[in-house]
Amino acid sequence: MTGTGFPEVPEIEQACRTAYRALSALVPGSVTAEEESSLPEILSQFGFLFDRADLAITAQLGPSVSWQAPPPGDNFDLMMSGVDLDDDFHTFGDVRLGDDAFTGPARTWHDSPLNRAALAYKRVCGWDFPPGEAGVWLVMLAPTSASGGQDGPWFYSGRLVGFLVVYDRDEDGIYESIGHIWTAMAWQRRGIARRLLAEARSRFAITTVEEPLTSAGAALLKGC
Repeated sequence: MTGTGFPEVPEIEQACRTAYRALSALVPGSVTAEEESSLPEILSQFGFLFDRADLAITAQLGPSVSWQAPPPGDNFDLMMSGVDLDDDFHTFGDVRLGDDAFTGPARTWHDSPLNRAALAYKRVCGWDFPPGEAGVWLVMLAPTSASGGQDGPWFYSGRLVGFLVVYDRDEDGIYESIGHIWTAMAWQRRGIARRLLAEARSRFAITTVEEPLTSAGAALLKGC
């Protein structure tokens, strides 16, 4: 027995410490350094560290998500889709997000890819709250794999790399206000935000972009 009352399990402890260091590298400064932590302290921090590491990956690459769409053809390009979280009135063509986009593994909005992207956006911008389960979301999707046949839709897996949320603030049935625009860091400067903004303006009678704006958001609007 060790002085902490834990049985001696050097192989497991070494594996835990290695995992702890790897997760800490994704979110530096969030927890005590591995060499200064006991095994019980390390184990107690894994849930927190994993969540923060997942958010760091989401901020860089976007959350994992699945969708259905026509065959990819010759190019494996970005795809645009959307979802109406208010009344399911708006449709978005042949690219349809999978059920996992809205509920996540635990079948709740909290762990859904849409909410994980919203949380990453909140942390990067320093907002008090992330966008919630409301409005019409336009999303940009980056496929990494696809499968299907000649008949029926293809099934895609990839990353949600950008979103824009439009709201009907005065509840008159007309969506006129852009509330949020986000692009994952690794996908910035590729025109994704511009494409989402152009799609929103083509679909809705946009009259307002809500404040506050980040410096990047202000530059985007000025450029458009």
